[in-house]
Amino acid sequence: MPAPLLSAHALLVAVQFCFASLAVVGRLALGHVPPNAVMFTRIAGGAVVFYLMLRARAAVTLPDRKDVPRIVICALLGIVLNQLLFLNGLARSTATNASVLGCTIPVFTLIVASIAGVERPSARRLGGIALALSGTLALVGVDRFDLSEQKVVGNLLVVANSLSYGTFLVCVRPLSARYPAMTLVSWLFAASVPFAALTGIPTWVEFAPQTTPRDAALLSFLVAVPTVSAYALNQMALARADSSVVAAYVYLQPLIAAVGAYFLLDETPSPRTVTAALLIFAGLWLSARSQAASRQSVSQR
Repeated sequence: MPAPLLSAHALLVAVQFCFASLAVVGRLALGHVPPNAVMFTRIAGGAVVFYLMLRARAAVTLPDRKDVPRIVICALLGIVLNQLLFLNGLARSTATNASVLGCTIPVFTLIVASIAGVERPSARRLGGIALALSGTLALVGVDRFDLSEQKVVGNLLVVANSLSYGTFLVCVRPLSARYPAMTLVSWLFAASVPFAALTGIPTWVEFAPQTTPRDAALLSFLVAVPTVSAYALNQMALARADSSVVAAYVYLQPLIAAVGAYFLLDETPSPRTVTAALLIFAGLWLSARSQAASRQSVSQR
C-alpha cells in the first residue's frame, strides 16, 4: 500500500474516533452541563480556533458578498441546528442510539438532493433508502410512539439533526467548489456564533456558578477533539484519498461509540438497536453500491 494512502487510512480511523467521541464524552458532559451551553461552547470555541489556524497561515479572507446569504443558511443548517438538535437529542437518548441514527445523514442527503433536482436516484438507491429508513423507524420506536417517553423524543431530535445536516450538505456544495475547505469551515463557524449565542449565553449565565473542573475538562475535550481535530484531520484525509473512501469510514463510528459507551456509560446495545443498525448499514451499503456503479457507468461512456 503506498505511503500516502496508508497515512490516509490512519487519518480516517483517527477521524472516526474523534467524531464518535462526541456521543460518548458529550453524554458524560450532558449529565451536568445543559445542551445549549455545550452547543455554544463548541461553536464559539471552534470559531476561535479555526480563525487562529487560518491567521497563523496568513489565510484569513472574506467571502464574496453574494455568497454571504448562502453561508448564513448553511451555518444555521450544518452548525447551529445540527448541534442544537444532536446535543438535545443525545441528552434524552443514549450514545449508542445517537451514533447509529447519525449514520442516516447520507440517506437524508440523497432525499433532499433528489427533491432539489441535484441527483436522480436509481431504483437500487431508493431501495437502500427504504431499508435504512426502516431501521431508523425501528430505532425511533414508531411501533410504540409516545412523546412522553424521553428516549423517543431524543431519537427523533437526532433524526431531525440528520435531516438538517443532510440538507446542509446539499446547500453547501456550490460553496465547497469555490472556496478552500478550512476557510469555508471557519466562515461557517463564525456565522454560527451570533445564532448560538441567543440560547447559549443565557444558559451559560444561569449555569456558570455551578461549573466544576470536570465540566471544564469535558468541554475543552469537546472543542479540541470532536470539533477542531475531527474537521482538521478529515480535511487532511480528503487530500490523500477519494471522497468515497472517506465516506466509507463513517460506518466505524457506531462501533467505536458503542464500545466507548459500554465502558464509560454502562450502555449495552439492545436487540432493537442491533437490528436497527443492521438495517441502516445494509441500506447505506446498497445506496453506496448504486452510486459506485453509476459512476463506473459514466466513466465508461
